[in-house]
Amino acid sequence: MEAASHNSRHQKYIPKWCILDFFNCSNLKTDIQNRVSVDIATNFIYALHDIKGDNRNGNGIPFSEIVRLAMAYFFSEIFTGKFTDHIYTLDMVKGFLDADNLTDYTAIHEIDVTFYKLNNAPYYRHCWLIIQSAWYFNSEHFGHHQHIDFVNHYLKTGDKLPIDSYNFDRDYLEKKYNDIDQAKIIQIPINGFSLVSQWYFGILFLVCKELDLSTTHFKIKIKDNREYNPLTKMSRQLRPLAPFKIIECDIKCAFPTFLDALSGAKLKDKVYNNLMKSQSISRSEAKIMFNKICNSSEYKLKYFTTKFFISCGYSQEHITMLLYYTHNDHLKFYQFMTRREENAINTFVKQNNLERGARLHDALLFLDTKLKAESYNLKVNQNCDFGFKVLKRPVCKESFKLSNKRLPYAYMNSIPKGLNLIARHDYSKPNMLGAACGFRFYDAKYKYISASFNTNDFYLDDASFNINCKVMFSTLQYLNKQTTNPRHIYLILKHIRECTNIVYNVRAMYYKVKRYQYDPSHILTKARDYELIEELKFKVKSDFVKSLNTARGIVNYNHNLKELYFLIEERISNDDYGFLNELSVKGHKRNNLLVYVIVKKFNSLCNGIERSPRKTVKREALYNTAIKSLPLNPITTTNRTSKATLARQNKKKERELEERNRFINNRPIAHQLLLILGQIVGQKMDVKIIENKELQNQLKLELINTIDKCIYLDCEVAIKEFDKRFIMVKSVVPVLSNSDSIYNTDMKNSVFNQISIEEASSRKEPFFPEYLKFHNQNEINEHKVAPKQSSETYKFPEIDFDRYCGKTVING
Repeated sequence: MEAASHNSRHQKYIPKWCILDFFNCSNLKTDIQNRVSVDIATNFIYALHDIKGDNRNGNGIPFSEIVRLAMAYFFSEIFTGKFTDHIYTLDMVKGFLDADNLTDYTAIHEIDVTFYKLNNAPYYRHCWLIIQSAWYFNSEHFGHHQHIDFVNHYLKTGDKLPIDSYNFDRDYLEKKYNDIDQAKIIQIPINGFSLVSQWYFGILFLVCKELDLSTTHFKIKIKDNREYNPLTKMSRQLRPLAPFKIIECDIKCAFPTFLDALSGAKLKDKVYNNLMKSQSISRSEAKIMFNKICNSSEYKLKYFTTKFFISCGYSQEHITMLLYYTHNDHLKFYQFMTRREENAINTFVKQNNLERGARLHDALLFLDTKLKAESYNLKVNQNCDFGFKVLKRPVCKESFKLSNKRLPYAYMNSIPKGLNLIARHDYSKPNMLGAACGFRFYDAKYKYISASFNTNDFYLDDASFNINCKVMFSTLQYLNKQTTNPRHIYLILKHIRECTNIVYNVRAMYYKVKRYQYDPSHILTKARDYELIEELKFKVKSDFVKSLNTARGIVNYNHNLKELYFLIEERISNDDYGFLNELSVKGHKRNNLLVYVIVKKFNSLCNGIERSPRKTVKREALYNTAIKSLPLNPITTTNRTSKATLARQNKKKERELEERNRFINNRPIAHQLLLILGQIVGQKMDVKIIENKELQNQLKLELINTIDKCIYLDCEVAIKEFDKRFIMVKSVVPVLSNSDSIYNTDMKNSVFNQISIEEASSRKEPFFPEYLKFHNQNEINEHKVAPKQSSETYKFPEIDFDRYCGKTVING
């Protein structure tokens, strides 16, 4: 007997009409592409309304064909990802729908595949239910159950398997054994195949009711105010087993509730408990006994029924009224109850707008739409209450892998925008150096705490991902001073699933994260000397590093120039023209050539020193003690200076005085150098210096020649090049003194009369062509200028191009 039980556990009892003609892993690319057309939506919905049911006439479209049409509709109207050969399977389509579920339904089993954003097509909901049902019928979860094994074994052998090993309602199993015995007498076929067939058609009937489809091909009969459909034929033990989450709302203590309404008693919640105590039976046995005795007026006397009602807790006054319904010659007790049952179900359906539900005698079954019990009106009237029950919870199965989906950016933040959460905290920041290209830099590193992490990590594994999540949620709890809201947890995990190539089960990860405990060791303090002030996106990490270094170079360059400006200004205000070597230059020399050239020019103008002087060496003797009685210092003699020596000394002093006077005379040039530096950094000077354009132009020429390591023969070209490259041009908005002149239409005040042709040419199109039209110069005539014949021929010195780099500009 145990061997039979063991062998039957894994046996499936799927009839041939319930088997799809393909597997979940079958590639249906050809079948799908043959059905894709402009009319796929129409064909799909027409087929759904003609779905084949349990009616024996055989009419209707087979479910396998409807599944193919659903997959064709999916790839034609819903799927937005990359089309490859391996995606045309039922497994992949279900995985895509599980990943981006745009319905309110909940799948019991989920497949984790690469996430793609799907289109919310008009029949997305229909496609989702068909695909989920088809995958379930082909899966290992359908076609076998312990209840089927026990029933089928009893049918074949007449022996009952050990009841102790049965994991479900044992009273219901005994009832099924009795039904089998009765069926054998009247020769009604009952076997495992019929149970699975009823299971199959019960799920399809529920889908048809949910989608408001035609049910003409299903057996539906109404008798004694009750509807008999595929769900009522389905075994109670198999009803919770479906591909999606199902809600059951049934009338609490239905018959006692209706008897209270008829008799005025208030015992609906106590009848079964009283029977359990008086008869020492279970609650399910008490329900069966109550219904059996109340419906047995032909076989039970009023005395026996009265005694039974007393054990239920009814008073004599209530019993008199109850006997009228239990022993009525015109109408059966069952009919009284089903009439009220039908009214209660209809009222409940209207109150909650549940026409999509399927009636199951005193209950209503419908697909869960993620609404809680509080969202439904479960009270029909003062006495009739409905229960709310989830038949089966979704299965949580952990998984982790990385897909080959190409991400758009190098850094993908793990925390989405828009959440009311503190995800980052910066400690006190040092002095700011400057900002450029979306970055802001500081003169030292500052500390910060960040909860997010980069999810674009190709080498990420399951363990690293779990650690990153623990650190993230511990940091969020630390920064927000409270436990993270469950909804925020779900949104963060869903964001990671959607926007990265990390493939995992969101549902399983959600329950795992909720079990995380706060760990102070996960609070990590980081440090850096920059921050982003704009929302910059980089495709690869090297682009980020390149932009960061470029911005750092610009900021360091501007900072060095400003520091140099303030230093020279301080020197000049203090009348200090000594060697300038206090400046600490940030960055590479090649990025700060202008700084070094200006420092060198200032020193050459004011003191003539090109580099820092060497450190003085002590010239004292190594030993202070006498060696062999010899004196340390040489014997001094009387100095006798010759006339030639005095003459040389005087000439040297004259040269030094002449050089000093030259340095003093160069100080106005150094002042003009400060003015140029002020123009470069855009600073206004506190020192009053008269501007000399001629000296400034000469300085600009010398500076650009030194920087470019070439000789510009045309001074104007060199000056323009210097101004274009280094001088900060600020756009000045003119202030209107008289607002009445805004709309002055006099052409003399046109902007074309306010600027020169060179400035108009620099603005390019479309400004410059309009400028020419305004001055009636649509065409610029080329004038050939005859070269002046020089009286003398000059031989220019040859230029060594290996020595000079850059471009030599020749005037003329």
